[in-house]
Amino acid sequence: MQQYKIRQDGFKEIKKQMLIRTIPIMLIAVAIGITISSINSKDKTTAVNVLPIVIPVMAIAVGFGLYRGVKRQKVLFESYQLTLTNNTITREQFNTPTISIYFNDVKEIVKNKNGSFIIKGKDRIDLIAIPTQIENYSELEKTLTQIKPVETKSSKPFFQKYSLVITLLTLALMLCVYTITNKIIVALSGTILVAILSSSFYEVRRSKNIDAKTKSSMWWVLIVLASIICVMIMKLIGIQKP
Repeated sequence: MQQYKIRQDGFKEIKKQMLIRTIPIMLIAVAIGITISSINSKDKTTAVNVLPIVIPVMAIAVGFGLYRGVKRQKVLFESYQLTLTNNTITREQFNTPTISIYFNDVKEIVKNKNGSFIIKGKDRIDLIAIPTQIENYSELEKTLTQIKPVETKSSKPFFQKYSLVITLLTLALMLCVYTITNKIIVALSGTILVAILSSSFYEVRRSKNIDAKTKSSMWWVLIVLASIICVMIMKLIGIQKP
């Protein structure tokens, strides 16, 4: 039996990259939220007057949420353990479903451009991701090659490659649904938005590579979906807010 864990201080290598991706998205989301609230406020003067209070409060909330999020990701990342026996590959991680794939069920082993590996099993959700920060990297790569020839791919899967674009598109669509009155734009934006959020909810809840806390937080998406659908219906049938 062979066991592999994350190298010491391995999280430091991905922390900066994670923050660079996360902080701009959070700031844009907050800005859009404030914009939607301001546009939909009946008393525009009051909305402007409360901004000096709202913005610092939101900044503190975002900062605290980011701090807790990074801390939680560190625990998850450093708890990663890969175990190879004589016939199975098993990935274990804190608060995350364990994945075990028999050697005979391995459909493909892919080495990504950044050096990470993806082991794909028979089922689409049986997918083990191995980060580049894994200890004894060269030894592990040789072992994986003995199980199945490792394929090198320079391009990422579609949703992973365009995750930033999809996130920005989702925020833009929310802005359209909540602030625009044109029925065609509302219908089109709302339909695409509902499809994206519904798909995201399903995929996250089904995935074995996402921790339980993140999955639980996805239930809030149903509330957001209900709000979007209600706003769409009100605007499409011409019901005005009281």
